Amino acid sequence: MMNKTPGVSVIIPTLNRPKLVIRCVESIYNQTFKGKINCIVVDSSDNDKTELAIKNFDIKNKNFNLEYINNKNSAFPIDNWAYAINKLNTEYAKFTCDDDWLESTFFSECINIFEKNHVDCVVSNISLHKEFTKGKETIDSYYKYKDGVATKEQVTNSFLGIDDILPVTPTASLMKTEELKESFYSSLKHIECTKFLFGFDFYMNYFSVFRGDGTYLLQKNLVNSWAGDDSMTLNTKNAKISYCYFFALLRLIDHSNFKTSLEQKKFIQHRLATIKIKSILKKEYKEIILPTSIKPKLILSKLVLDKIKKIYIKLLYRYIKN
Repeated sequence: MMNKTPGVSVIIPTLNRPKLVIRCVESIYNQTFKGKINCIVVDSSDNDKTELAIKNFDIKNKNFNLEYINNKNSAFPIDNWAYAINKLNTEYAKFTCDDDWLESTFFSECINIFEKNHVDCVVSNISLHKEFTKGKETIDSYYKYKDGVATKEQVTNSFLGIDDILPVTPTASLMKTEELKESFYSSLKHIECTKFLFGFDFYMNYFSVFRGDGTYLLQKNLVNSWAGDDSMTLNTKNAKISYCYFFALLRLIDHSNFKTSLEQKKFIQHRLATIKIKSILKKEYKEIILPTSIKPKLILSKLVLDKIKKIYIKLLYRYIKN
């Protein structure tokens, strides 16, 4: 056990969401964790509503420090995330999306896992809160997996679609600060994806699986993730996002001693081949392609089957809609 209570730093990048970011800050302020908490809000809003809300936040806990940083010169979404990273000086740290919020025991339970398992990162399950114009829905335990240290096989299968998917949102993770910094700066090397926040979250959450002391998967819901009409992910082409995550996975594999199985290799080769074919017609796909040790190889039968599935889903959707 540690001789003293460790500290935690949180960076919250935000843009024109004063009410949502305050909900997020409140969830950090109300943690049962007794150590020092540094909460840093980096704001690139086009008005002063967020600044006023943060500066008027009522703080009675002497272990809680709330700092506001104005970053109106942000050119890309990633800028707010990078702006305050050098301010992280506690043992543990995390990024939190401004529209998400934590359960009150998040820090305490994650740090307990750190002390028992000696890992570099802990990732919690989430409750997904969908709030759209057409209605609301909450899905508890959104991801299906068992407690334990994630394996390279498990992470690879998850993002190839062979196995159950794993959490990628940075809100779900708490990391050792040095590991967070190393993984974040490493993610910036794929800047065409990272500057739009695509793929870097997965890369960071599972960086330590391939290049560190491991990521512990906690099945318990300790995070609330919000999805609304102005969600960046929902308003961006899904294909580009999925390709960014794919290349983030390949970077982790290439920079580790992990040997893919024959099934995994075939999936990767086929995906690489299809992306390269599509990149001939679309420049945005060509820009995100990275060199990798695995060579592309198209599987025609899979290509045909995937196309049939897409047509079937579209027809089914039209039938249900009508």
